[in-house]
Amino acid sequence: MLIKIYFFNFIFYFSILFFGIFCTPVLVSRYYTRLVVRYWAKTVLFLLKNILNIKIHFHNKYLEDNKGQIIAANHQSAFDTIFFLAAFDKTIYIIKKELIFIPVYGWYAMRLGNVFINRRKKIESTKKLSKNIYSFINKGYKVVIFPEGTRQQSNLIGNIKPGVYLLQNILKIPIFPVYICSGNTWPKNSLKMKKKNIFIKSLKPIPYGLTKKKFKLNLKKSLEEGIKKNVNS
Repeated sequence: MLIKIYFFNFIFYFSILFFGIFCTPVLVSRYYTRLVVRYWAKTVLFLLKNILNIKIHFHNKYLEDNKGQIIAANHQSAFDTIFFLAAFDKTIYIIKKELIFIPVYGWYAMRLGNVFINRRKKIESTKKLSKNIYSFINKGYKVVIFPEGTRQQSNLIGNIKPGVYLLQNILKIPIFPVYICSGNTWPKNSLKMKKKNIFIKSLKPIPYGLTKKKFKLNLKKSLEEGIKKNVNS
């Protein structure tokens, strides 16, 4: 298993280097950039399945293809960002502004249309970018936000940041929770993966109109219950 992990890591990081250097010209077109990134993401999932024998179970009841929706997902590992790129044709993320300056990643992130939030001015930044986000939703994009703000340890849900509630209040649309159990497979801050299956499930949407406190409680409770069910199953 250890040899397979090293082999997977080699291909994974080599693919990042390859696409970063040889596919840079596609950055002139958002359409072709999206195709390249989605192909890369699907390749990573293929390698997880066929090299490490890790199965990915996606139970989807509420997310619709080609329909704009805001996804609020828990965040455990690097897998989480890769998955949504592979699962849906049009996906962007709401991420921290500092990521722009990471070589290769930042180039692609900008060209894909990801929304960058200034964490020092979250409220002002969210209000300013809400029109841009709404435009993506109208074009059928999945807009993904990790409301915990950073990766958490396996089977834990961190505090829900206020940004996702503020965004819902501005746009007046439902938020679709998605829980992801990937931390046991791809541990935080570790290159060593484990042969454990990954579970993803879309949950009942949270409607617009709740108080801030009730919204955050509902979202956290939904994600916690989803993870507990998988842990106990």
